[in-house]
Amino acid sequence: MLKIALTGTRYSGKTNVSKVFKQLQVPVFDADTILKYILNFKADTQSSIYQNVGSYLFNNGKLDKSFFVTKYIFDKTIDIAEFELFEAWSRFTDKNKDKPYIIFESSIIFERDWKKKFDGTICVFAPKEERVRRARENTAKRIDQLWTQMDSEISEFDKNTASTWIIHNYEDAPDILKQINNIDTKIIDLYLEKDKLKTF
Repeated sequence: MLKIALTGTRYSGKTNVSKVFKQLQVPVFDADTILKYILNFKADTQSSIYQNVGSYLFNNGKLDKSFFVTKYIFDKTIDIAEFELFEAWSRFTDKNKDKPYIIFESSIIFERDWKKKFDGTICVFAPKEERVRRARENTAKRIDQLWTQMDSEISEFDKNTASTWIIHNYEDAPDILKQINNIDTKIIDLYLEKDKLKTF
């Protein structure tokens, strides 16, 4: 089995891309949702964050991401939950070990240096201006807040450069279904080649 990471910047459209892969019968592990659950509902994790980072990160018992004002605070918090996240990923892997490949969907693949854990990385790309437009349609944040938030991320171009495959997801981009089918074919070919080498 090949393990593939799927990532992208905010509002790039990676969740919609993951839905298409699911339609192709590719198992997708939603790491962002699992991580959110661990951080907000696992008592031992919350206790450890209280002790090692600070209770100020919580608002009405829920982790408030607006307090991730530095990379140090963000990394220290995720460090606490990372082991449990990858334990869940390991169980997901075992459950789907008969599949040619599975996908680990996460917005922080590069931020956490997780790329080395996977056989390839798919990055969903949309220009920043397009992502700001999408965000304005879906959030109540001011445009200056959105630009500040997106400027704090790793550049979408740096993520593209570090990825194995890129899915372009914006108005004038090539047909997204064709892009996904093309990548699916390449990954299956890679899996078959790897499997063939095992027989020698």
